[in-house]
Amino acid sequence: MVVAAGYTLFEVQEQRHFRTAGYDLGIFAQAIHGYAHFHAPVSLMKGVHNGFGPNFSILGDHFSPILAVLGPVYAVFPHPTTLLVAQGLLFAASVPFVWLFAQRKLGRVPAYLLALAYALSWGLQTAMDADFHEVAFAVPLLAIAIERLDAGRLRAATVAALLLLLVKEDYGLVVAMFALVVRVRTKRWRFAGVLALIGVVAPVIADKVFIPLAGGKSGYYWDYYAALGANPLDVLWHMVRHPFSTWTYAFSPHAKVTLFRWLFAPVGFLCFGSLYVLLALPLLAERLLSANPNHWTLTHQYSAPFAPIVLMAAIDTVGKLTRATRAARPVVTGSHRRVTRPRPSAASGLAFVFAAGVLAVAVWASGRMPFDRLIQAREYQTSAYVKAQQAAVAAVPNGVLVEASNSLAPHLVDRARVMLLDATPRNAPWVLFDQAYVEFPLATAAQVEQRTAWLHAHGYRDVFSRDGIVVYHRSGS
Repeated sequence: MVVAAGYTLFEVQEQRHFRTAGYDLGIFAQAIHGYAHFHAPVSLMKGVHNGFGPNFSILGDHFSPILAVLGPVYAVFPHPTTLLVAQGLLFAASVPFVWLFAQRKLGRVPAYLLALAYALSWGLQTAMDADFHEVAFAVPLLAIAIERLDAGRLRAATVAALLLLLVKEDYGLVVAMFALVVRVRTKRWRFAGVLALIGVVAPVIADKVFIPLAGGKSGYYWDYYAALGANPLDVLWHMVRHPFSTWTYAFSPHAKVTLFRWLFAPVGFLCFGSLYVLLALPLLAERLLSANPNHWTLTHQYSAPFAPIVLMAAIDTVGKLTRATRAARPVVTGSHRRVTRPRPSAASGLAFVFAAGVLAVAVWASGRMPFDRLIQAREYQTSAYVKAQQAAVAAVPNGVLVEASNSLAPHLVDRARVMLLDATPRNAPWVLFDQAYVEFPLATAAQVEQRTAWLHAHGYRDVFSRDGIVVYHRSGS
């Protein structure tokens, strides 16, 4: 409950301080609004900006039908903040499963320390700082799948793993890796083989069938391996023929090394002693072999699914070490052979030291991550600039068609038809333009000036202006 409350506070503050964005929170809000009213998950913002048209379904962007479960919630609370809070609650829902896993492996006290360390995971922090994304569902499902499998509950673990296929098309390979872990732990060849086949085939069907049927393009996001090949077979062939160059590319430039270190160093790289780390390998390959620099950074939502996998794999490794410490070891004394058992305190000490170390690192990292804002006094104050943003949003009437700057768009999607203000004029009758900063998708101050000049030249007049934020209106548009 404490973790859920903390996450909720953080997410609400994100929206209150205008740190969210139309791209992506506004997109998801528009889409889930469709689910809430039993319509297709259409996003006007995504479709127009990316050239797919105003009736574009986000199922044509990523295959994430699991988002439909938020429709009823959004119908009751129709506001983008609902999605942010839901994301925080989903992340918080994974904490008990991490605790159960750690308690079974290391004991009660280390479990509490590790659960707290997990709650402070920098990957979860950066995901919550990056609006709402479908990865919110992947985090608890991964934690459930690992914990239930370890507890011997294969059916529940398999259900959780298969639900990952509804989160996003690239989780199919994670399911395939999960099948490999199932095979090693249970020796059930046939079951694991079927599960692996589903994991491999499902993303292909999603990319080649479901996404095009929803109006998207197959391979639209194939920047993951663009530098190594045009499709998965090309990539695999390149990796077989040129393993050294593939390895070199995976850790160049240095930003990828930094990412690797931040993902695995907080647990002392101990996760690599567990089979569970295999679940992270497809996600890691997507990022290290990507041609898109956004995938190499510590920001965005991409690191969130690593949080449960890496920590639980490290806990599994330490659990093995503590069991080895408790095991009887023969000691030879002269001509006699006797068996001694080290005191249980040695194993308990190892578990406690590991848990305390992971927590210390998590606390240290939090001072450099988004949660650090929660302990700053200004976080609970309202600046003059935020007040200007609030007033500008309030100046836009309900139900109108509006082009809005990225940081302002999420505050309108619950009561207006919103398009993202970009370099291409859309002739909307209302324009909400934050000219104080250059923000995505505008890239330069010159583009801001060009869009401003175009508005003045085409009959738009200022109806509100404060601190560089302007609301434009053109009658008869």
